[in-house]
Parts: sequence; structure tokens; C-alpha cells
Amino acid sequence: MDKNLRAQVFETYNRYANAFNEADLETINDCIAYPLAYIGADSVNMLDKFPIDPKELKEKIGWATSDAFEIDIVAVSAKKAHVAIRNVRRLRGDGSLIEEATAFYAFKNTNNGWKIYALSDITFPA
Repeated sequence: MDKNLRAQVFETYNRYANAFNEADLETINDCIAYPLAYIGADSVNMLDKFPIDPKELKEKIGWATSDAFEIDIVAVSAKKAHVAIRNVRRLRGDGSLIEEATAFYAFKNTNNGWKIYALSDITFPA
């Protein structure tokens, strides 16, 4: 696996994750290639906007931040990458656990850098 491409994918994922934690939808959108394939529990939807507003999520469930990411860049080619994220913990401001999550992301290499074009997540309530 090309270490330079891997580093580029990792940097894009980190920008996305930091933007998600900061509820920065503009930066999230900069990391996405629309239409975005969102793989849900029983369907796949092609979306023209990000399916979650992190600010609304923070207000709805009391989420303050996430930690304990296990990031696995499963494979990278010149055009495509697969990234798995395990054991993410979503926490309240007091540090108490709301839920844990895992996710899969597919990235593609575009003229504007690496972009997420498909994702799937599973959450586990505390």
C-alpha cells in the first residue's frame, strides 16, 4: 500500500472527524463527494446533502465529543480507499457515555483530493 496515499486518506478522514466533532458542516461537506451513498440498516440512499447535522445531534442527545477511535485504513489504491472506524465513544460534556459507534467509509481520489463517497455506521446505546 502506497504510504503517501495512505497518509492523504488519513489526513482527509481526520479533517472530517474533527469537523464532525466541531459541528463544522462546511468542512464536512468539503470532505464529501456528492451524491453520497449512505448505507442504512435496510436501505441504501443516494444523498445530495450530509445525512446528519452534528449541531442538531449535539442538542438532541447531549453529545459533546467523541474519542477512542480505532482507525484502520483497510486498503488504498490510486483511485479508491476503504477506511473502517471502530469503538468510537460519543460522550456528554461530563464524560459520561451516550453510545458507541463503528463506521465504514469509501473514499475516492478526485481532482480536489480524497473525498468520502459512501458510508455506513452502526451505533450501540450505552
